[in-house]
Amino acid sequence: MNHLFKLTLLCTALSGCVGENLGVGEWKSIYIDGPQICFTVDKSDVLTRYVLSSTQGGEYKVLAVTDHDSLSYPDTCINIELTPGYIYQASYTMNKVNYRYSFFIDNDRHITELGGWE
Repeated sequence: MNHLFKLTLLCTALSGCVGENLGVGEWKSIYIDGPQICFTVDKSDVLTRYVLSSTQGGEYKVLAVTDHDSLSYPDTCINIELTPGYIYQASYTMNKVNYRYSFFIDNDRHITELGGWE
């Protein structure tokens, strides 16, 4: 019984944190300039998936989404008017790596990055 407990403890320690590799992604900023949002401006990057969402008035909204595309700059940019006063989340896959980014837009349209620290 003691060996089983040690084996379980060892497997847990080697596997890392729960949820660590479930596709949540690394933290990586996106380019935001008014209504234009670019997931990358590097022409060598390939964007294959993105979701831009927000919770507004208690309702979860998906604002933009694509999946299984192979987009290169300038097609990695979208034009979408974001409402000030809300938090936005982006999840995307670029060069086969999952990324995430969240930010807040205040009423003066200043953008504040949220999280990302390790």
